[in-house]
Amino acid sequence: MSEALVGPAEIAKMFGGISRQRVYQLTSREDFPLPVASLTVGKIWSYDDVVAYAGRTGRRIYPLEGD
Repeated sequence: MSEALVGPAEIAKMFGGISRQRVYQLTSREDFPLPVASLTVGKIWSYDDVVAYAGRTGRRIYPLEGD
């Protein structure tokens, strides 16, 4: 099975509908997981890594559609 991946739009939803600017701020932090790839359309992260980050930092995760 392939790894679940998320981009900035999914991260915004996962963190409760935060702004694109706030997603950029969070993903630029040294303690945020590194992206698994950088594509022409932007960076993508492992869903599990983002969930683990949220747990470590006390952030609530909101389910994505289909979860």
